[in-house]
Amino acid sequence: MQVILPLLAGLFGLLLVSAIPSYAQTDGLNAQTNTVEAWKKKIVIQLASKKEFPAGATGQSGTAKVKFVIDRRGKLISRELVESAGSELLDAAALRTVERAEPFPEPPAEVSDDRLTFTVPVIFANRKQVPWAGGQWPADWVEEQRKVDAKIHGICRGC
Repeated sequence: MQVILPLLAGLFGLLLVSAIPSYAQTDGLNAQTNTVEAWKKKIVIQLASKKEFPAGATGQSGTAKVKFVIDRRGKLISRELVESAGSELLDAAALRTVERAEPFPEPPAEVSDDRLTFTVPVIFANRKQVPWAGGQWPADWVEEQRKVDAKIHGICRGC
């Protein structure tokens, strides 16, 4: 009985592992494409994590396009603004985003170039200052609060 239990557990594990589909088995070209695409996604994620909305640009929005070059070690060689967001603050923030993202992930072996050039959009959505940080409350909220205050005052009469 003691020998049968581990044997059954081992067979169950083997059945379980063989039932799980294997996604790692792809043809060579597909695997290379997937590796390069995964590397590019890492770069995009890294850029997004380093983006900061400039404090003085509240109420502004736009998309700045930045062209940058990295070497095989992921070191930033150059960066330039190729399309303005329409705001100097947003343009400068887009360039700082690329600078802060350095060092970039090293390219996979499938990428043979020594210098790699990217052009990326850096999107800044319109940010309004929230009321509790000094911004204005929306007019419909203010009106609704007045109605609630009047109703409470009418019920309570000074309590």
